[in-house]
Amino acid sequence: MLRREIFQDCCRVAAVVAGAGLFAGAQTLHTRPKVPVPPPHIPPAQQVMAAPVPPAEIAKGTHLSVEATRIYPMKLGTKIEARLLAPVYVNNKLVLPVNTLLSGRVTTLAPDHSARVWAKLNGDFTPIDKPVVSFDAVETSGGAVRIDAGAAQAGLPMVNLQASATNKRHALLAKLWDGAKQRIVDTKNFFTSPGLGNRLKVALYDQLPYHPQQINDKTSWSFALSDALMVKTLEASGKPTIYAPPQHKAKKTKAAKKAKVAAKPTTPAETTPHWLIHAELETPLNSRTAKAGDPIQARVVAPVYDAKHALTIPQGATLVGRVTKTKAARSFGRNGNLRFSFQQLKLPAKPAQNVQGSVTGAMASGGKTMSMDAEGNVSQKNNGGVLAPIALGILAGRALDTDGNMTAQTGVASNGFGAAGRVAGIMAGSRALAAGIGFYAVGLNISSTWLRHGHEVDFPQGTRIDIDTAPLNEPILKPQTATAATAAAAH
Repeated sequence: MLRREIFQDCCRVAAVVAGAGLFAGAQTLHTRPKVPVPPPHIPPAQQVMAAPVPPAEIAKGTHLSVEATRIYPMKLGTKIEARLLAPVYVNNKLVLPVNTLLSGRVTTLAPDHSARVWAKLNGDFTPIDKPVVSFDAVETSGGAVRIDAGAAQAGLPMVNLQASATNKRHALLAKLWDGAKQRIVDTKNFFTSPGLGNRLKVALYDQLPYHPQQINDKTSWSFALSDALMVKTLEASGKPTIYAPPQHKAKKTKAAKKAKVAAKPTTPAETTPHWLIHAELETPLNSRTAKAGDPIQARVVAPVYDAKHALTIPQGATLVGRVTKTKAARSFGRNGNLRFSFQQLKLPAKPAQNVQGSVTGAMASGGKTMSMDAEGNVSQKNNGGVLAPIALGILAGRALDTDGNMTAQTGVASNGFGAAGRVAGIMAGSRALAAGIGFYAVGLNISSTWLRHGHEVDFPQGTRIDIDTAPLNEPILKPQTATAATAAAAH
């Protein structure tokens, strides 16, 4: 019996020892990580490195047009941030897109003598200046890049030169009616478009005899690079820039719908492509010095693609044309006008092609005051019209009316000489003085609009223009033919 108990105890101890061994083995058995295999050794001679894309060089003398992004105080040394108004291409590749940011500072406050004279006549004795900015850096896809550029001169806004279809038989009435409608639109935009607070502040400043000056947002400058600029080439967007001129929509009738279904574009005129070419004038033009028949030349600054994204007109192509009509500015507010067109397109390594090119837009000084008539003549618009002096004369005459409140009537009548004239008209308590100040405003308005010398149309070298162009199937003009036409026009 004793031996049986001893044997059972030994079996229990062996079972416990065996279980402990299995538990310990379970804790130590696990998947070991794989040893990384080293990459095979490749000799340096067999290694292939990706070739870096070489930077593009923007040539010296390239013109850039920019505008201020916000309002700045007009002080020497003020830092200016501006955005690019037109893209820059190199070898048909985009390198600086629109809205690229540039930075610079105000280096000079150039006196605007003409503006100062008329400001003093209106009771504003502020020394009005033009800010001259020196831009020294541009933000590119690779970071900020230093640039070397000349002084940026004021103002090259882009204007869309759409021909106006004015009826010649009622030209004067049409101009008066168009002017009245435009004033209503301008007044509405003054109060509804963004930036009302700044416009009200500027309007108040114009009435004060002395006030601080500021550089308004969208103030524009133009300058040329003094040295070549190396930048990174961007990926092309691939969007076609083929252009079709806008067509006026007419009322759809049953007969028109049937004719549209039956019509087929079989004539060459219906299938002729139109291109909107962005170019820069290489020939400066001025309505005072240009003559009819003078040759002109422009350089294409942006490539043109067709609907299939194929390059049609490369950057660097040349447009050749001539001045067709010009008239210098004269006295009594008669502005100069200028008309020119392009007849040839010269492509690299290809024969010249005859085209019909008319200007549809221009980025020129004073561009916002430019207009184009139905014949294509570009001219400067007058700042005022016939209705302005008539309205001022009626208000001035209210001061001589003895009926009503004298303070209110003198305040309304004394519109000349800014806030100083209005205060003097009210405080003096004299109807004659208030009427005299009001009629002074009438005379000043007539003098500035109708009596002073008119403005010239000026397109300096490097002016960016938009040209609606279509090819023509006509023989190319010979140089001697063009010379003969120029001589005939001169006589």
